[in-house]
Order: sequence, then C-alpha cells, then structure tokens
Amino acid sequence: MGRLARVLLWVGYPLAGLALTVLFVFLGFPYDLLGKRLSSEVERATQVRLRIGELSPHLGLGGPGLEASDVYAAREGGRTIVLRSLVVRPAWSLAWLRGTPAVHVSVDSEIGNSAGTVFLGQGGGFQGELEGVQVGFLPLEDLTGGLEVDGRLDATIDLRAPSEDAGAGLEGTVEFDLTEGSVATNALPIAVPFEHLRGTLAFGGEVWVTIEKLELEGPLVQAQASGHVGLGPNAQLRPLVLTLSYTAKDPAVQAALAGLGRRLAPDGSDELAVSGTLGAPVVR
Repeated sequence: MGRLARVLLWVGYPLAGLALTVLFVFLGFPYDLLGKRLSSEVERATQVRLRIGELSPHLGLGGPGLEASDVYAAREGGRTIVLRSLVVRPAWSLAWLRGTPAVHVSVDSEIGNSAGTVFLGQGGGFQGELEGVQVGFLPLEDLTGGLEVDGRLDATIDLRAPSEDAGAGLEGTVEFDLTEGSVATNALPIAVPFEHLRGTLAFGGEVWVTIEKLELEGPLVQAQASGHVGLGPNAQLRPLVLTLSYTAKDPAVQAALAGLGRRLAPDGSDELAVSGTLGAPVVR
C-alpha cells in the first residue's frame, strides 16, 4: 500500500466516522419536542397560533434542513392557513460573511407556494418568489391601508429592513401580477373586478413606496397609475400623491361616474389626481 493510500485511510476513517455520527444525531434528534418549542416561541413573539403536525429532518440538494408538515397557523380573529410542507435549511448566501444569518425557506400550502431566502437579525428581509398566493387570506392591512384586494398573486420580492433604523420602513423592490381578483375601497361604490393587476413597487428613500408602474385590466375598467405613498405613523395616515388615468369600458360604469360629476371623454377615458391619505383618499 502506498504512502498516499495510507494517508487517505488515516484521514478518511475518522472523517467517515464523524460524518456518520453527525448523520445519526441529525436523524435521531427529538424533533417533536423541538416543534412544540418552536410553536410556543412563534406564538409568544408574533401572536400567531401555530400547530406543527410533524417536524422531521430533510435532506436535499441544497443541504440538510428541517421539514414541517401539516402546519396550521392563524392570527387572532383571522383565517387559518394550512401549510402542507415547510422546509427550512441554511441558505447558500454571502450574507453569512457579513454576520447576517440566512435561511432558505420553501412553502407548499393550500393558498399558494413560495421559495426564497430569509435574512435574520437587524437589516433582515426576504428575497424570493411567490406563486399563486391567494392574497385574501393574508394580513395585508398595514400594506394596503383602506384597500381590500383579492386574487392570485405571483411576485418577485427583494425587501430588507434598514440596518440603522428598522422602524423607518422597508427597502427594495416588488414586481407582482395579480390575476382574477378585485379591488375595493370606501371611495368606490362597488368592488372593481380585474383579470390582471400588475405593478412594480420600489420601497425606501424619502417615501414609503414609489409606484413605478401599476396597470389594471378588467371587464369594467382599464387603468394606469404612478406616484408614491409617503411615510406616516400608520397605514391609514400615509400621504398619497398619485396620478391615475382610466377608461370605463362598461356603459353602466360610465353612467355611474357621470353621476358622480366626472366628465368622461367619448371613449370613456378620464384622468385624475389622488391626494389625501391611504385611509382617506381625496380625488381631484
């Protein structure tokens, strides 16, 4: 036996033993107890009731992790969301070199799917994708103010909390496409259905969010909007500066808008400016 072969054996046997020991510990860990502890910590920190049906080790191409199945989550007075599978593992990310823990999260649920990287600690955030998520089930009051939005959401998200002052808001971008849904507000007499509601949002800077693009395509109305939502003490009081152009395609909608004092062009188009706040918009 050559010297190189002997060296490989001397090194290989201990490493193999260590790997097997780690694997047995990984597979034999008391995950049921860990699941109960995680549920308690989440409920204490977020006021979300959480029940994990089963917590088990997960081995995949991205590395070892944990998989929770049959997870039930509900906010006080809110709907219960069922996650068929939730896989968490350390993420392959340079954020670790900056001292920011990062975990990869993959969710398969009855209201849609998501996959991406969650950055923990100060300056934390999320970078990933949402697919087919029913937004009517999500607690979006702080994001939408007085708007009620429903539909299936596909989105690409890259959002972080500022490292200096996490209370100042979020930083990053969101590109989204909502399909087969509706939008309602106190300023509208009825909910407006749509086939698509697409947009590009940029968070941060001197405002809460800049609406770079917002397009609505529906059977009653087609609309485009841009502008920004400023900073405020809460969602209801965030100031609005928006320009909106739309075309009312349905004669009944045209008649209703005319009854409200809008002077539409012959093709049903109109332009207006929106100010005020998210909770109390003012149309000019």
